[in-house]
Amino acid sequence: MRETSYHVREVYRGPIAIVGPTASGKTRLALDLMELLPHYEAVSVDSMTIYKEFSVGTAKPTETELAGHPYHLISVVSVVEEFSLAEFITLVQKMKEEIERRFKTALYVGGTSLYLRAVVDGLTPQPTYSGLRLWLETVSLHLGQGVLYQILKTVDPKAASKILSTNDRRVIRALEVSLGSGMHKSIYGEVFSNPDGAGGVLQFGVKVSREVLYKRIEERIHLQLEQGWIDEVAAVIESDKVISRTAAQAIGYKELAAYLRGELDYDEAVELTVRRTKNLAKRQLAWLRRDSRILWIETLDEVLERLDGTQ
Repeated sequence: MRETSYHVREVYRGPIAIVGPTASGKTRLALDLMELLPHYEAVSVDSMTIYKEFSVGTAKPTETELAGHPYHLISVVSVVEEFSLAEFITLVQKMKEEIERRFKTALYVGGTSLYLRAVVDGLTPQPTYSGLRLWLETVSLHLGQGVLYQILKTVDPKAASKILSTNDRRVIRALEVSLGSGMHKSIYGEVFSNPDGAGGVLQFGVKVSREVLYKRIEERIHLQLEQGWIDEVAAVIESDKVISRTAAQAIGYKELAAYLRGELDYDEAVELTVRRTKNLAKRQLAWLRRDSRILWIETLDEVLERLDGTQ
């Protein structure tokens, strides 16, 4: 356990979220906090640690690191399964209720933006229309993604202005919601969320300079490779499992699979993984910094001091 010079005079018992970009140290901070405040149980708010087969590459906490601390919603589904925001909301609500029945409190840990919003703001998931989505995917395949983007600009120009024309997945999703529900995707979240928060979740953001963060990302990826990330990817390939669309978004797995197939050399695969991870961290930071409710901290002592002042 990391030492602290701060002593909490009174025990805070409200729900907490530890947020931040990838490789910022969220998990370590959460584990240290649970060591001092054992009435908390961690709940992962991460769209990739949910997959059973993705462990090394998603930096899941090891059994040694957990040391008996409850850490929920990791290794829940197989990579062959699609996993949606709606399914996450169902699971996280069920887990919250289970934790409260034990007279404990949820400690949310992660950086997946929509998952965090669901936890903090009570976001209601946008509907899915699988038949319509399949048709849109077929149109994109045969006519090109640019056609769907032009349709989106007509149907929901606000949504289109926030999506790259080359991001086929997001363009299709926006059209699926807009055409299927008759309501613009760009306003759907505003209508079906609770702006006052879903349960008074106190958010702590792990503050790290960009220079330090990028260095951590590079070091972590090389450590993950030493720990057997390539073997993990190879095991998925050899299993002949058809990876779901959502699981396929995991950074590094596609790049290392391409290396194993001889489509990229090792250095190219690693460089591309590092670059994509840094871009993810940049996007995560931009999103988090728009939320003025987040209390940015650098140390465990700062968290404890804030909790003490929140009594």
